[in-house]
Amino acid sequence: MEIRSKSYIRMWQAFLCFVVVTLSCACNRLVETDMVARQILTSAPHTLVALTPEFSLRNSEVALHKQYLLLDEKKYFPIIGILRVDGKSYRFMGGDSLRVMPLIPLSDDSCGWLAKYSYLYPGAGWKENAYDDKLWHDGMGAFGTEDNKYTSHTIWGANKIYVRRHFTINDKNMLKERKLYLRYICDDGLSLYCNGKDVFQTNRFTSQSKCVLLNDFADYLKDGDNVIASCGYNIGGPAMMDFGLYMENDMYNEVDTACLEQVDVQATQTHYTFRCGGVELSLNFVSSTLLSESAFSESPVGFMSYRIKEDREESPHDIEILFDVDMEWLNGKKEMENCVRRDWRILHSEGLCIGSMVNDMEYSNEDGHVIFSQKLCGKNKVGGVLLFGYVERDSLQYEGENLMPYWNRKGNQNIQDMLVSMGERYLILEDECNNIDYQWNKKAFQLGNENLAEKIILSYREFLASHRLVETSDGKKFCFADTLGSVRDAYCYFPSLMFFNRVDWMKNLLDPIFTYSENGYWKKEYPPYDIGLYPIINRQVKKDDCGIEVAADMLMMVVAIVELEENFDYARMHWGTLCRWADYLKESMPETNSDFGGLVGENDERVKRILGWMAYRRLTHLKEIYD
Repeated sequence: MEIRSKSYIRMWQAFLCFVVVTLSCACNRLVETDMVARQILTSAPHTLVALTPEFSLRNSEVALHKQYLLLDEKKYFPIIGILRVDGKSYRFMGGDSLRVMPLIPLSDDSCGWLAKYSYLYPGAGWKENAYDDKLWHDGMGAFGTEDNKYTSHTIWGANKIYVRRHFTINDKNMLKERKLYLRYICDDGLSLYCNGKDVFQTNRFTSQSKCVLLNDFADYLKDGDNVIASCGYNIGGPAMMDFGLYMENDMYNEVDTACLEQVDVQATQTHYTFRCGGVELSLNFVSSTLLSESAFSESPVGFMSYRIKEDREESPHDIEILFDVDMEWLNGKKEMENCVRRDWRILHSEGLCIGSMVNDMEYSNEDGHVIFSQKLCGKNKVGGVLLFGYVERDSLQYEGENLMPYWNRKGNQNIQDMLVSMGERYLILEDECNNIDYQWNKKAFQLGNENLAEKIILSYREFLASHRLVETSDGKKFCFADTLGSVRDAYCYFPSLMFFNRVDWMKNLLDPIFTYSENGYWKKEYPPYDIGLYPIINRQVKKDDCGIEVAADMLMMVVAIVELEENFDYARMHWGTLCRWADYLKESMPETNSDFGGLVGENDERVKRILGWMAYRRLTHLKEIYD
């Protein structure tokens, strides 16, 4: 058994050296070839435009016209793209229309709605259509307490309220051909039933209207009288309940879909090429903030540009491009700010800013839908751009101070001005992105593994989409995901950051962990797994410390930084802490005659322990070299 254990130790020694040398070479010492053909990645899903963890545009399928863009796994960005060629429309982005029509509207869309209500439990059968509610109180929705900001028509004066809302359907078969949606507002909880069938339940407070697709809802309906029965409950403070049923409008449903010809995913951009009749449409999503030398580096701004190319043998076409964004669906409100700065129109709603060129694009706001349209014809009007920016509402709190986003660390930056500046330079930024993408793309495929190249390139963009960069009052730059200071999160992104030589971001991930460990907040002999949950840095969220894993990961990541910089300064700053973590791993090392059978991979604790200890041995060796 001793021989076997020694062989495993030697194997993981070799593995550690291989990882360090391979990643270091990948980052700094790749041999340049004369020319490498540009490789094309077509992976989906991935981040299209990296802005912030709250708002980054993602696709869920390769074909943009099959589904709306995503903001996260559960929330859509309701934008539709249409190209009209000689009167015929082609949808190249977005699913069917989100223009919804009310069957039974919300209070805001109807000046209130009639209902029956009771504060007392009504007894069995109260959800059914046949239930006799004549003795219930007459009221008008929405229902709420007087201290609620949302307008209510009937005072809600108890912990629970039961409401029955009658409505009439003339042809339920017609509804089976349309998607049906529930729009609601609740504080604090809501349960809904249609003709006795359970439809929807939530215990999450909402300050603005939410929209939910109701699958198979038409099956619960019948011609004639129907009833939606609801139970709302309040656990304290303000109370509110409003709900309505809506169906999709088929405004864009009947258009043809564009033919997707190519998808090209690069480090900072994703290029789409569509065929719409006799016209080729190029759509380009650009995360110029990934350019380390850009004035917009690490800022929550990006853009989507588009260009058309007509077939030469055909006569000129009459071409119009249109973008429809349902802002009410997205933010629950129709109102939005609209301003013009240096020939750019900036639309602002709930942190999101969308910009367009005033002279190029026509703009309209129709019932909560923002519509941008542009004629594309002639030599000078073959393309354009939409700008996107986002400002998060919450401030990250650390040691009693609100940390400023790094892009606005001096408090003198304005997202609207940044969008205008980016719009004025978007063609130059595209060229810069093309140049840097070519270099990184060539370097990635020199690794000889297409899957690895794809993961590295996509991970780089996802990193900025899922992390925040902030600065403390004493000038420290920290980088956080939603789980603040997560060692496992940092470890997952390190290979991609190493490849792109982003030592600054690597340090920004580790610095808050070192600061938290060295300022007396953390008393244990290994690093914290995390240091809080956005937006407050206060304590570890994860119940299991995972001490061996996080100690090993931190030591390995510091080795990577030292190797990349060819300098021991960063490790020297934290040498006492690193030694303490290494001692913890050494004390937990098994005896040499322990069973090392059944190793399952790098995440096995026994493997982590050895890798971490060997990383420390590597650090001591590097210390001797650089000292």
